[in-house]
Amino acid sequence: MEKNILIKSGKYNLAGILTSPGNKGVYSPLVIMCHGFTGSKSESHFLFTKTARFLAKNGISSLRFDFMGSGDSEGSFEKMTLGSEIKDGKNAVAFLKSGNLFDTGKTGVLGFSMGSVTAACIAAQFGMKSLVLWSPVAFLSELSMVKKINRTIKKKLSEEGKAYFPEIGHYIGRKFFDSLKETDPLEYARHYRGNVLIIHAKEENFKVEHPLAYFKAFHKNAVMPQFLMLDEGGHTFKTEFSEKTVIQETASFFAATLG
Repeated sequence: MEKNILIKSGKYNLAGILTSPGNKGVYSPLVIMCHGFTGSKSESHFLFTKTARFLAKNGISSLRFDFMGSGDSEGSFEKMTLGSEIKDGKNAVAFLKSGNLFDTGKTGVLGFSMGSVTAACIAAQFGMKSLVLWSPVAFLSELSMVKKINRTIKKKLSEEGKAYFPEIGHYIGRKFFDSLKETDPLEYARHYRGNVLIIHAKEENFKVEHPLAYFKAFHKNAVMPQFLMLDEGGHTFKTEFSEKTVIQETASFFAATLG
């Protein structure tokens, strides 16, 4: 069963979907899904949609939502920052709490790419039992958007507070880049005490040092962190094998740790 919902986050309404097994409205165990930069609650090649439905077939509910300014949510993408996305993630938890759908012992988080930052943060802060990261970003200064800042773009950001990036078809605000300097994703990982699975596929432009840094950070407090490296699929797991593997491994992990 799938249900469209709205999550209040400050002055914005975030669009979300609750997916549950059967039609009895049972949402536990449950996984919160955090999409990546310029992504949405469906994600590339509907990867989140497919995962949510596969989880439901295996008795696990999920909440996937669009961050402020992304997908069908209210707000402007150019006002998005890492701080705003973390705020949205916390308000997704508040939504689940208000509906008595949140149980730390039966709730997991899935974060993809930059969404891994929010996922690691809320998993650590709320003491969630399980966390899965797909292609996680550890070193924010190495994001492709940061590397594309030239003299012209830097001037635009300084004078107008935003600049247009044709590669992604969006304006990005100066405050987003400021937030990258203020956030250390690995600090969230060091404080997390639950179960962890990291999945990464070989990608020419996205170094394996990112997931490995998370893997090392999780070893401080997490429960036997696991790391799965795929030989194909790239950042978004675009091959038939990698898509099938990442969905099945994720579902198996959550079934084993949230049951």
